[in-house]
Amino acid sequence: MINKVPYLISAIIIGLIIYQSGFIAPSINKIIDKDNASIYLRFIWPKFFLIIAFLSIVSFIVIYFLDENQLYPKYLSLGSFVLMILSYLLIPFINNARDSENNSLFFYLHLLSMIFTLITLIVNVLIIKFWNSN
Repeated sequence: MINKVPYLISAIIIGLIIYQSGFIAPSINKIIDKDNASIYLRFIWPKFFLIIAFLSIVSFIVIYFLDENQLYPKYLSLGSFVLMILSYLLIPFINNARDSENNSLFFYLHLLSMIFTLITLIVNVLIIKFWNSN
């Protein structure tokens, strides 16, 4: 049963990313005024990145102890962790750019966090593809 954990964790990560990025984030600005949307988004996104980082490091540990020879899944889960930590660390810079109305910097930093999240989504699809649970 434990050998299915990497599948489960990657599936949860994929679901979280699709749900948060595809449904929650786009809906917020449509149903909540700008000031309250900003408060909510600043509350939810750090948790989103930290939850995925935590799940990714758990996946890495499980893969390492189950079969340390499976290099792709092991390093992909570590990559997922790093990307989410980097996204988390970008948050204060993104918020500062928004608050100081530096729209160009905000755009590029926000885009970078979106790219990191998209790569994390792809990485977790690849973990499912490459994990050999025997």
